Amino acid sequence: MGLFGGSTKEAIAPNRNKREQCWDSRDIFFECLDKNNVVDALDDKNQATIKKSCSGQEKQYEDNCAKSWVKYFKEKRIVDHKKAKFMKEMEERGGQELPFPISKS
Repeated sequence: MGLFGGSTKEAIAPNRNKREQCWDSRDIFFECLDKNNVVDALDDKNQATIKKSCSGQEKQYEDNCAKSWVKYFKEKRIVDHKKAKFMKEMEERGGQELPFPISKS
């Protein structure tokens, strides 16, 4: 037992195969969300749809990935969706991406 009563077992970083297994199950779960028009898997209003249509995929995803990764990827999905929506809106308004780094000439 550790100094503060916790376990002394150290977390082991997932190897390449475990990471690939996580990413594959994440992609399968996210495909199911896409088919059901769910962007935010963390929003309570989407839980009934997820439970009905994607529960198996979500369980596999949660079983194959670290808890922190599951939360991170769900949050990243929302950010990526908002970014893509913003970029599309800017493109429709005639916006153009700036080259980086921006030259001072």
